[in-house]
Amino acid sequence: MKRFVQFIAGAICPECKSKDTIAINPSDDVIYCVKCDFTEKRPEAKDLKKKSEIKVVNLQDFKKNRDKN
Repeated sequence: MKRFVQFIAGAICPECKSKDTIAINPSDDVIYCVKCDFTEKRPEAKDLKKKSEIKVVNLQDFKKNRDKN
C-alpha cells in the first residue's frame, strides 16, 4: 500500500517563509518544504518533551528583582 505525503496545515517554512508548504515523508520522517530546499529530521518525542517544560517563577521574587533594576 502506498503512503501519501502528509502536509502540516498552517506550518510556515523557516527558510522561504511560505505557508502550507511543509510536508512529512512518512517513510523516513523527514520534514521538507515543497517550494524550497529546506529539509529537517522530524523531532523525536523526547526532544519535544524537553522544550515544553514549564519553568516556575515566584512572583514576589520577580517583582523584587524587577524593582531593583
